[in-house]
Amino acid sequence: MAETASPPARSSQRPRSPTRLVTVKRVEQVTPRLTRVTFGGEALAGFGPPRPGAHMKLLFAPEGSGWTPEDEDAPRPPRRTYTPRRFDAGERTLEVEFVHHGDGLAAGWAQNAQPGAPLYITGPGGGYDLPEDAAEIVLVADDTAMPAAGTILEALPAGCRATVLCEIPAASEERALSPQVDVSPVWLHREPAGAVPGDLLEEAVRRLDASKDACWWIACEAGAMRRIRQHLLKERGVGADHVHTRGYWKRGETAYPDHDYGKD
Repeated sequence: MAETASPPARSSQRPRSPTRLVTVKRVEQVTPRLTRVTFGGEALAGFGPPRPGAHMKLLFAPEGSGWTPEDEDAPRPPRRTYTPRRFDAGERTLEVEFVHHGDGLAAGWAQNAQPGAPLYITGPGGGYDLPEDAAEIVLVADDTAMPAAGTILEALPAGCRATVLCEIPAASEERALSPQVDVSPVWLHREPAGAVPGDLLEEAVRRLDASKDACWWIACEAGAMRRIRQHLLKERGVGADHVHTRGYWKRGETAYPDHDYGKD
């Protein structure tokens, strides 16, 4: 998931999930613009399992700040929202995939992370529940949403047919969405086409022949997400209960809020 910021805490919000201290176990450069970090630690006991498409918070305390979660009066450090890509309760390990979009706080941290580095996390929360009798789903994702799309593929009910549209910067970013599910995404390469982020996804959705009863999961740039949502609801007549949308980031903004479902 792209770097998104959390809204300010409000007294009406549900209690925070525990803040857990984890350490880096492995760092893998999966593609030129994707780093996978595996975290470990006894604090991961009871962390999950996360729901498909769930999110979690990563807390980036400034070096030397001495911040700890026990200091409830101190301001919380900057947070970013990411997908818990894979959680192993037995091994107490957690994989998070970082997509590099410029000089973001979290992506910059991941590029320099070394085994043993500490990080505080909270979560997991949220997620997507596909109906157990779903026969068809269309996953529409840009590179920031591919980790979440992978978790949904791995949770599909038996017999559910999946069509996957993935918009990425270039062919060098193509990769398997899941080691467990054999799927062949439609790859849309943004940079060679000189396309604005989200435009290729919107065009592909408009061309796609999907049944009216198909479920749709869309996660990408916020403006494109809204255009695709309106196309499905207004032009195709897809029921709102069959359309799940998330704006993971927005052009021209940094630290975009993580609660944009496009329902405004």
